[in-house]
Amino acid sequence: MHNPPPPTRQRQTLYLVYATLLADGSTVEDTVAARDEDEAYQKARALYPRDRYDVTVYLQSADDD
Repeated sequence: MHNPPPPTRQRQTLYLVYATLLADGSTVEDTVAARDEDEAYQKARALYPRDRYDVTVYLQSADDD
């Protein structure tokens, strides 16, 4: 008898987050793990609220140091 394959989990990817403080323009660099860019942005927004930060999210490249 053959067992069905286990459910596949979607792999998470590391995203770079740049959060610029609206008050003084200083920038925080951070990372979040997410399944896609939309989820990464949502996680970044949870950490860096819209009323205090401008947030940009980038896919972490394997070539980045």
